[in-house]
Amino acid sequence: MDIISLLTRLAFTAIFYFIPDIFIHGAVKASFAKNPKRALKRYWSLNIALFFITSSGFLLMQFMSPDFARINLYFFGIFVSLLFAKLIVAIILLIAEDIWRIPYSLFTRKKRNVESTPEKAPLLISRRKFIAKSALIAGALPFTGFMYGIFKGRYRFTIHRETLYYSNLPDAFDGFTITQLSDLHMGSWDTNAKYHIQTLVDEANALKSDLILFTGDIVNSRADEMSGWYEIVKQLQAPFGKISILGNHDYGDYVNWKTPEAKAANLALVKNIHPAIGFNLLLNENTSIEKEGAKIYIAGVENWGKGDFPKFGDLDLAYKGIPNDAFMLLMSHDPSHWDAKILEHPRLPNLTLSGHTHGFQMGIEVPAIRFSPSQFIYPQWAGLYTKKDTHIYVNRGLGTVGYPGRLGIWPEITQITLRKK
Repeated sequence: MDIISLLTRLAFTAIFYFIPDIFIHGAVKASFAKNPKRALKRYWSLNIALFFITSSGFLLMQFMSPDFARINLYFFGIFVSLLFAKLIVAIILLIAEDIWRIPYSLFTRKKRNVESTPEKAPLLISRRKFIAKSALIAGALPFTGFMYGIFKGRYRFTIHRETLYYSNLPDAFDGFTITQLSDLHMGSWDTNAKYHIQTLVDEANALKSDLILFTGDIVNSRADEMSGWYEIVKQLQAPFGKISILGNHDYGDYVNWKTPEAKAANLALVKNIHPAIGFNLLLNENTSIEKEGAKIYIAGVENWGKGDFPKFGDLDLAYKGIPNDAFMLLMSHDPSHWDAKILEHPRLPNLTLSGHTHGFQMGIEVPAIRFSPSQFIYPQWAGLYTKKDTHIYVNRGLGTVGYPGRLGIWPEITQITLRKK
């Protein structure tokens, strides 16, 4: 991304960030009537300082070490949290007050000018203190929630279990268990999170699954994000092994590399991470798991995603050599691959395992309501889906991208049990 593109994005971000302040300025002034100048000075100082820190981090991100990049993510998280809070305050003030305050002020301006002689009346009448305070409190609630997501929610590892029944499952694999992990994004964890990553590994191992499958995005972009984490992550254990694939972030497309050779070298290092932590990385290929003389097959494709995402996945290569009547699992990072290519292929896997969406890292998942903005982009955004007698399971991921937190969509460890129908 060139400097002109960066500055253009920064300008649009500034407009979007500061527009709500048109409404909030008056609300702060009304809410702190005893000393409005001091309140406004503090608000604008913090407001501008946060924007400056975040925008500087955005411009300098390419030159940061992984540790500084992780710290910068926290500032970005606070920035996003404040932006959402500001938008909520502005919407409340617009709907609850300005929708009548503005026209009323304009229609009564002449009368108010006469009444306020010799000085002219202000263009708009003052905000009501109750409405202003209510709006600010309403904005503080989601801000508090976003802060919880950053400092607590991202560590709420949640186990999801599914049991799937198949008529073509070999008898020897009846009850076979799989732990699916996805989207670690090691660049999103600071060094203080080692306790939490150890907890993640311990919880995954405590499931005692037969096989561990990792469905991509082990880093945000750079291989050196994994430094300091090898010894913890390699503790993941399963008697039938550990298998992995790449995700879109693993290709390093979100870094301005100095040369194509530097990018290729980084990708080679990312691929080397997997065997270093004991995973068998599948690159448009397959492997088999044998038990009591019977086999099931695991195929893994490189990333294939709709839109601008990398499209290196090749199903024909991944399926090569797998018997037509074999029980087969497919690992494909991006669930958009399922509708676009997998379901249209003459060979359907019994189960596809994906990640990528993170469930947008925020939403609502309770028995009566299941909602996330992710569902407006991905028809299969989290959990189990079925079409054409085949399933896909979309893992909600473990790490974060952008907003460094989770709210309502908690980091996921999945255990899938295969049963004979």
